[in-house]
Amino acid sequence: MNSDSNWYIDYQKITTGKKSYGQEAILTLGNGYLGWRGAPVFSQFDQNHYPGLYLAGLYNQTSTMIAGREVVNEDLVNLPNPQLIRIFVDGQKIEEVNRHSWLDFATGQEIDEYDFKTTKGLLRAKTTKVVDPIEFHLLGFELELTPEFEGEIQVDSVVDTQILNQNVQRYRDFDSREFEVDEISEQQVSITTRQSARQVKLFVQTTNDQGIKSYSANTTTELVERFNFAGHKDHTYKFAKVIGIATKHDLTKTVQTTSLNEIFKHSFDYWQSFWRDHDLVVENDQPNFQRLVRLNIFHLQQAANHHANQFLDASVPARGLTGEGYRGHIFWDELFILPYYTRTEPDVAKDLLKYRINRLPAARRNAELAGEKGAMYPWQSGMTGDEQAQSIHLNPLNNEWEPDNSRLQRHVSLAIAYDVWDYYQVTDDQEFMDQALAMILGIAKFWLNKVRTDGQGRYDLCGVMGPDEFHEKYPDAASGGFKNNAYTNIMVSWLLDWIIELSQDFKIDAVLLQQAKEVSHKLNLEIRDGIIAQFAGYFELKEIDLAAYAKEYGDIHRIDRVLKSIGKSPDEYQVAKQADALMCIYNLGAQKTKQIIERLGYDLPADWLARNTEYYLARTTHGSTTSRPVFAMALTDIGQSSKAAQYLMTSLEADFADIQGGTTAEGIHVGVMGETTAVIMRSFAGIDFEDGKLQISPKLPAGWQTIILHLTLRHVNYRIEVTAKEVIVTAFESVEVGVCGQNYLLNAHEPKVILVNQE
Repeated sequence: MNSDSNWYIDYQKITTGKKSYGQEAILTLGNGYLGWRGAPVFSQFDQNHYPGLYLAGLYNQTSTMIAGREVVNEDLVNLPNPQLIRIFVDGQKIEEVNRHSWLDFATGQEIDEYDFKTTKGLLRAKTTKVVDPIEFHLLGFELELTPEFEGEIQVDSVVDTQILNQNVQRYRDFDSREFEVDEISEQQVSITTRQSARQVKLFVQTTNDQGIKSYSANTTTELVERFNFAGHKDHTYKFAKVIGIATKHDLTKTVQTTSLNEIFKHSFDYWQSFWRDHDLVVENDQPNFQRLVRLNIFHLQQAANHHANQFLDASVPARGLTGEGYRGHIFWDELFILPYYTRTEPDVAKDLLKYRINRLPAARRNAELAGEKGAMYPWQSGMTGDEQAQSIHLNPLNNEWEPDNSRLQRHVSLAIAYDVWDYYQVTDDQEFMDQALAMILGIAKFWLNKVRTDGQGRYDLCGVMGPDEFHEKYPDAASGGFKNNAYTNIMVSWLLDWIIELSQDFKIDAVLLQQAKEVSHKLNLEIRDGIIAQFAGYFELKEIDLAAYAKEYGDIHRIDRVLKSIGKSPDEYQVAKQADALMCIYNLGAQKTKQIIERLGYDLPADWLARNTEYYLARTTHGSTTSRPVFAMALTDIGQSSKAAQYLMTSLEADFADIQGGTTAEGIHVGVMGETTAVIMRSFAGIDFEDGKLQISPKLPAGWQTIILHLTLRHVNYRIEVTAKEVIVTAFESVEVGVCGQNYLLNAHEPKVILVNQE
């Protein structure tokens, strides 16, 4: 393993409860097809450990009677546990006393070293796990055992089929049995998901370096390969377990003929190549910064991989394939991660976008069922693209059912449209745009159908939520949603302008095009003293003293729960879980956002962004990990890059430090991981790409010396190095770029050094 601590994270203490669950999520290995939580191979589900193995797109539905209602949930399925190892010394169980775990970004390995107490003395053990990023159905691990005694040792290599979805404590009251076991043979376990009827086969083979023979000790619920041998003091015994997982193929021969060393080599070669081409290097005065950047990129790269995803009909869940939070559903978090793939491995971005294109028929059905038109994409998506957000939820305080308005976050479709636009801008992929056009037009049709005239020649959008989940409805309103959510209206205006632009190159229905032209610059906003209201009536809500609540209650990042516990509602107050109106800045940048607002007929003061950033920052608790990077971008734009860097650092630590008080136990937050790369690239390095040309305008924070990054734009690979005084750009084809407003012609493979003044 690389001795440079910027290339790994490690945990040196045995932890318990949610903290242990969270570390296991962070130690997850994956390859786009599967995710393998970093639980010890010796563990089974309990309050301290949660082994998990998930396949992208593998969901199942269960039904449970709760408080007199049938509740249907669709979940990412936790498969049988194929990693389980049981060890006995002279017939007695062993007891863990020490553990040290590493996640090695450079090789894609997860390593655990253990000390076990036995009746005969100390037993040292080491496991090295690996997932094959090329032959993506394969994974495995090496087990090394070194006894400090003489004694009889039994090793059981197990596939445990008694698995329920139990990662999330609040879900455990629901039916969580997701599959039935069809068959357990000597080297294979077959299961079928109970409702979705997806068959999965797990193939296993365990070998060792001593020629110790195994025999089958299967039970009705476990596949067991058993090894018995005489252990000798200070002698190391090595076992290799190769696992294959498939839904369509017979991998028996593959598992039998593939050595664990081949999987190790595939992983090593893949990650070495990846980091050579895509490393993001930051030199600054913040300890841990570089390794946390690499941790985030490592997880993004595990969440999706072209080797696998080109064959899958799946996108990336909000928690990746690292846990069961949000039931493994796919949200608008694609907005935060797809731009990363688009600029580094555009084929991966295209693979993921096809998940949404494939669900256009479902989006049309969703709209029809809701009495809408066009394509209405769900807030929570899973198997088929129907809405998986619950319409009601049970209040545990009074045991009564209450409306759940979260599905009114229809802005998810605007995120999808933005991701397509961004991909098209960066790649100029005409063939893909031909495939995506019907989806984009369906989304536009949905929004054009939702607008209503205000009787004064302009238009309102009503009944939708913005990104801020603290606000679901007006105080005392019978139904959910708001009038003229600023983020939604600005993004709809942007979308309609893009439709008009697309009409120059693509055939677009004349009626829809005319509607787009009519509505695009006539949507209403509420603006007071340069402050853009989150929604109409926002300024009439009550102010809230967050400092007073923090003094009384401590952690208030989920102040909505605090308010509800004392009989109040966040709907009454000017308080936000996350950035809402300022999300436009994150998507479009300050300049384009200002242009759209002015085209809508509103004047903004010169310091409008500073006013809005200050106003909403004072009212936001960052109850979502996605919040701080948005403010970091806005802060950079108003000249507060040092404060922005502090927000970025907190965001980088979101999962590693588990800043949300235990939520990492249910899976990492891939959205914020994508956002952190965006802040570094777009805000601090100043990378922009539109109208076919790379533009660079750096804004390095104090204490930052260098950023080195690699991008692929319009099929041209770039290496960009930014310092306080110069920008060095290398393009692998001759191309023109802009740096701080000046154009430069680059010769292929020749670094161009350009002096800059960032003051």
